[in-house]
Amino acid sequence: MHSSKPPMPSAGADSDLEAAERAQVGTMLASRGVYGLVWLDEDLLVRRRFGTIVAFVTVGAPLVQSIPACIGLEDEIKTLPNTRDGALRLPNVSMIGADGPGPRLNLAFYSMERGRVMVAAHAGTGTTLEIELGRQIRARLMAEAAVAAKSQELARTNADLRIANTKLEQFAAIVTHDLKAPMRALRYMADDIHAAIGAGDDHAARSKLDELRRQSTRLSTMLSALLRYSSAGPREVAIERVDTRALVTEIVESLPSNGIGVDLRGTWPSLDTFAAPLDLTLRNLIDNAIKHHDGARGHVLVACSDHGDALEFSIADDGPGIPPEHQDSIFLPFRSLSSNREGMGLAIVQKMVIAVGGTVTVASNPAERRGATFTVHWPKIGL
Repeated sequence: MHSSKPPMPSAGADSDLEAAERAQVGTMLASRGVYGLVWLDEDLLVRRRFGTIVAFVTVGAPLVQSIPACIGLEDEIKTLPNTRDGALRLPNVSMIGADGPGPRLNLAFYSMERGRVMVAAHAGTGTTLEIELGRQIRARLMAEAAVAAKSQELARTNADLRIANTKLEQFAAIVTHDLKAPMRALRYMADDIHAAIGAGDDHAARSKLDELRRQSTRLSTMLSALLRYSSAGPREVAIERVDTRALVTEIVESLPSNGIGVDLRGTWPSLDTFAAPLDLTLRNLIDNAIKHHDGARGHVLVACSDHGDALEFSIADDGPGIPPEHQDSIFLPFRSLSSNREGMGLAIVQKMVIAVGGTVTVASNPAERRGATFTVHWPKIGL
């Protein structure tokens, strides 16, 4: 016999029906402004929102942009535990929009597997004491946030000041070191002029005076280039056309020879590059080769070769050489293997070469043969 009773729905169908009804009721309440949901990512950026009560919240922007009362609470919201009782509640938060004061909301934050969710609902009237307490707390949090921002700004200013002081110290060290050689040359020329005048050799005196003028002009140009380089940094200095042979020839003529001959070999092209760093690099290497030679006579070979994307300069001398165990330390500031003098030359060379993206190496083994060879790989600009 067929039963007259209607069939009973299954448990699964009943569960689906209840879920659908709950969703319908939830949507209705959210649309009527009873509550709202805001989903946040790990950085508290708004991912999406639900409900008219939170329509003022901007999707894709930081939550604090729409709800300033959350300023200073970011770390607490981010570190909420994902537990049943883990929640951060802000009662009676006054919303202020473009049209003036808005409703007061109770806000609650909960942790999820990915990010956080904020639940918003209309707040009750609350007592005057509760409202004033909430206002004082929010004012204190905003004041703390302003102090933190000022502290960060002060820290950035102090960091910039330290960088400026470091650049000033570097400039002073470079100028002090690199003026010694040309100043010595000027002093020797003045002595030669004095001797020529005493001997009545007007022709030699005039010749030396002309050379003195050229060297003083070069010294002035070098100082200007150093100042531009130190104040702006290598990547901000204007690129100039440099005749490499003319540059090295001027460097050699400006240095006291001390009985050391200097020869130029190889291919010496013109190139667009940072003139001041290249001048500093080659001048220091050639000056070191002459100055630290231990003989009354000697020889320095300066060569250049074109490698397509870069020029390779080598400065080879027949001096005492550099033991392998000291070849790393010579590039440190105020290190020198010659007597007890301290030097900055090779430290400056390494700084200049690295700044333009090049390399500098040294090859020497006094146990096998005299001399040292410094090789500079100087990249071409604009390739």
